[in-house]
Amino acid sequence: MKLHEFVGKKLLSERGISVPKSVLVRSSEDILKLKSDIEKLGFPQVLKSQVLVGGRMKKGGIAFSESFEETLSLSEYLFKKPISGELPFGILIEEMIEHEKEWYFSISINPIEREIMFIFSEMGGIDIEKVAKESPEKIIKGTERDINKLPSTFSDVAEKLFKIFKKYDLTLLEINPFTPDKMTALDAVVHIDDNALFRQKWAQEFAEKKKPYHFVKLDGNIGVIGCGAGIVMATMDLIKSLGCKPADFLDIGGGASKEVTISALEEVKKLSPVAIALNIFGGITKGDEVAKAIVEFHKNNDLPLFVRITGTNEDEARRILEEHSINVYEDMERLCKEVVNYAKEVKAC
Repeated sequence: MKLHEFVGKKLLSERGISVPKSVLVRSSEDILKLKSDIEKLGFPQVLKSQVLVGGRMKKGGIAFSESFEETLSLSEYLFKKPISGELPFGILIEEMIEHEKEWYFSISINPIEREIMFIFSEMGGIDIEKVAKESPEKIIKGTERDINKLPSTFSDVAEKLFKIFKKYDLTLLEINPFTPDKMTALDAVVHIDDNALFRQKWAQEFAEKKKPYHFVKLDGNIGVIGCGAGIVMATMDLIKSLGCKPADFLDIGGGASKEVTISALEEVKKLSPVAIALNIFGGITKGDEVAKAIVEFHKNNDLPLFVRITGTNEDEARRILEEHSINVYEDMERLCKEVVNYAKEVKAC
């Protein structure tokens, strides 16, 4: 389970690791209420979207402010800005820590060696994969027994981090960058073993509610929803073979209700696809229930929908969709060709 940065930093701070002073805000009203606390951080400030995806900086999820007014304005912008389809849980407003050097340090579990391993580099702040490829001599790897390989000024901090990692059942603890001059963690990526949540009760409140469908975000422009992993993958493969890329994999599963289908459509909508293809084979899933969900979603959204529904109650489902002028097709090949042709017409593929 991934934890937001502010939670990871609180965990580190309480165990003796230096982190920047900060204030978490969930709304513009919070910023006004906490104005005094925010101003005490001083300026400039760093504003960081609290999302559970990587690459915030490259995707515009981090901003810098020189005044309270700018902090308010930038926060309002960040609250509304999705990062890889995810809107922020909140904005972490931090004091700016001036520094000259940036280190990288992470602890994770090596499943092959069955060891807790660390990676360290004096070239932090950039992709560690790039450093490992272009400057492998700048990377130090080892276990807790190899802490003596690290800079002597960092060994005490490394020992504390290993203790935190083991005590709280973490699977990943990544700090990038870490400032060597002030020994401060400017960022923190923390993952907890899901199987250990029963004893890490403090983390249970941060656990995401399990979604009633299987969803994976991809990098294409056409949303894909189906019921059954096989039919979803077949739809994705056909869309790709026709020259476009799917934006996601989403399987609503057998027996999906109207509410689950609407939730799935809303999930895919967050990815800003050019259109959504729904390929539904009704076994225990009732086609008319899915059709009603599609109609309800369609009333409040102008996102083009391309639908194929066969199986249980398919005639009623087709009637409902046609009554509301929603594109409905009898076979998967036609469905995929039509949605791809549309995407190409609007130059999305």
